[in-house]
Amino acid sequence: MKILIRILLLLALLALMVVLVPSAVPMALAEDTVAYPAYEPVELEAEIVIPISYEDKVPYAPIPEKFLPDNAGYVDPTISVRVEEMRVYDTDVTLVWVQIAHATQLRTKQASPYPSKKEVRPDVIARRVSSVLAINDDWFMHRKEGYIVRNGEELRTSYSEKYDSLIIDDKGDLHIIQKPTEEKIRAFEGTIIQALAFGPGLVVDGEMVELNTSDEYAPNKPTQRLALCQMDSLSYLVVATAGGKETPGSTGLTIPQMQQLCYDLGVKQAYNLDGGNSSSVILDDKKINSMGMKSVRSIGGILYFITADPTVPREE
Repeated sequence: MKILIRILLLLALLALMVVLVPSAVPMALAEDTVAYPAYEPVELEAEIVIPISYEDKVPYAPIPEKFLPDNAGYVDPTISVRVEEMRVYDTDVTLVWVQIAHATQLRTKQASPYPSKKEVRPDVIARRVSSVLAINDDWFMHRKEGYIVRNGEELRTSYSEKYDSLIIDDKGDLHIIQKPTEEKIRAFEGTIIQALAFGPGLVVDGEMVELNTSDEYAPNKPTQRLALCQMDSLSYLVVATAGGKETPGSTGLTIPQMQQLCYDLGVKQAYNLDGGNSSSVILDDKKINSMGMKSVRSIGGILYFITADPTVPREE
């Protein structure tokens, strides 16, 4: 009899746990999607990678045969790129997981030296620097506000709380400063290699944060979005969504939905970049997100990842 009572109590406890413990199903997951693609840490084969100066031209080019079929990614001893597709909020989403061997493999390039406002297609800029993977940046030249650093060079010190700052340090780590002031920027203790001004910051240290919204990026409008995220040391995730009238069959995401999606994917840091037709993911010099090459807007600059494998010296 005592055994029966214990069994009944155990069953009751299990039933209570089902009710009280929150569901593990991510909130953003679409009904027609079984589960989110999982983050899989990658160990690269390269034992030692020599830092690549930001002042010099990129010395190496991707190895053509290392690009995977069907735009699925790229793998060599110094960089791994894995592309996956999913669907959330009635919208197609491109996920790109990136692992690099050294922080200097993450770089930026402007269409033309600052303060020029020249615009060029992102695939053209990506080809110039022999990138493996490239994405659009913050298009900072079209705004006066924002603290801007590119490849270690401080370009602008127009501090503004209007746009969150994304700082990438010399270790390749992402840091998001919400409503940045000069005091907040100057208090940063690391070495700033890149500083972008757009946002908002979506996830900071693994937690969703209160959004610093601006009408410029239409926070409540479902549209194409793109976010740069960090998973771990030198490990990143690019989240690019389709959406809007340019991409039939995809509703697009609002900023709060994009925040929820990045959080559900388990990122440590997530920062929203320029969206709409500017949203570009370039792999092997081809746009692979949303509409492909049919509608590629010229932009002011890119963030990009390069190989550090010396197998193919870059041609001048």
